[in-house]
Amino acid sequence: MSVLEAHEVTKSFGGTEAVLRGISLHVEPGELVSIVGPSGSGKSTLLYCLAGLEAVTSGTVSILGTPLAGLGRRRLAAFRRDHVGFVFQSYNLITSLTVWDNVALPARLARRPIGADEVAAAIERVGLSDRARYKPAQLSGGQQQRVAVARVLATRPDLVFADEPTGALDTAKGDAVLRLLREAATGDRSVVMVTHDLEAAARGDRVLVLRDGRLHAELHHPTPAEVLAAVGAASEAV
Repeated sequence: MSVLEAHEVTKSFGGTEAVLRGISLHVEPGELVSIVGPSGSGKSTLLYCLAGLEAVTSGTVSILGTPLAGLGRRRLAAFRRDHVGFVFQSYNLITSLTVWDNVALPARLARRPIGADEVAAAIERVGLSDRARYKPAQLSGGQQQRVAVARVLATRPDLVFADEPTGALDTAKGDAVLRLLREAATGDRSVVMVTHDLEAAARGDRVLVLRDGRLHAELHHPTPAEVLAAVGAASEAV
């Protein structure tokens, strides 16, 4: 069974022109799938629709065989809490909590036992053991992004969505985060990542290239140069 399936997804906001135009895709267990495309191609909107954070206008999205449209608001929130992890560009950390408590929070909300050693290990993997008792305001943007990644590592969700996960990081720290996301996509667990970094995108098992709200190309284990060429072709066609 696919971890994620989308069929003929469209999305419009109000009476505006469609942002997504009939996108179908799937994500298999253990895959890291990257989504790239020119500015305005619908990358982030697609990610939010796939995650159930935005309702689709038409079409279907299923995670672990469960259609998201068939869930009410509370059941959808509970389903995401139990099965889905997020690494957002805006970090989404609780400002009143320490790094430690931010990392432990999702598991506690899901009433899943999480040991102090698991929290500590996740924080150590992103290189922030010496900041565990700091609050987000005491951290740089890059450090906050790494806390968001540690939070996902600690909860071990079935499916991780990452929106520009290296956008606030320097090359070395960005590479470390990408390695962690690559490691997270293993066994039954998968990662879907939106990025403008074509070298980061090339870490994926597959790269989906969007153009004008449609799937323009699908690349398997591409090189950065191949991703660049596909995005360039999509840009020229817009």
